[in-house]
Amino acid sequence: MICWSCQRDAGRGPLCEACGAVQPVPAQANLFEVLGLPQTHFLEPLAVEERFKDLNRKLHPDRFAQKTPRERRMSLDWTTQVNDAARTLRDPLKRATYLVRLGGIDVEKECGTGAMRRLPPEFLEETLEQREALEEAKAAKDLEKVRALAQAVEKRSAAILDRLSSAMREFESSRERAALERAGDALAVLKYFSRFLEEVEAIEMAALE
Repeated sequence: MICWSCQRDAGRGPLCEACGAVQPVPAQANLFEVLGLPQTHFLEPLAVEERFKDLNRKLHPDRFAQKTPRERRMSLDWTTQVNDAARTLRDPLKRATYLVRLGGIDVEKECGTGAMRRLPPEFLEETLEQREALEEAKAAKDLEKVRALAQAVEKRSAAILDRLSSAMREFESSRERAALERAGDALAVLKYFSRFLEEVEAIEMAALE
């Protein structure tokens, strides 16, 4: 990319490597590119945090307070993008969901429509049974039963997380669609489990009031 300020090669970062001027956020940049990190599910949490802090320090709008309106706007654009990228990439589930979406499967959209990604009928039947058991325990104010249901779901979640990691590792090495589909299925299940545990938390909080 050519720097708008010095007309030399700006490099790939947010600041020109030749003159230090802030550059526009690339229109097609994904969140990994925004932070300058490899596009992989297996990021080290410390790498995300260090890159986030470094870019925030360099691009904070206060550092551009005396610059031109154009530069102030670009620094603000970068700050917004960096914050969004860090929010997604520091969370393993959000990171996996984003990577799967980059691969062409929008799990959040599919789950938002009520679709469960053609998951096995036995899993769908299990979710109905879990939901009924939770409603019964809630109505009976049986917090021990509520907690037992939550523990069972937490145990299942751990197993599905392992399945997700395996699918993501296979997809990144092979780029096969089948591996991406398995990752999408695992994410859909984990999103259901997450909602279930949120309901459990709400029941427990209500019991304390």
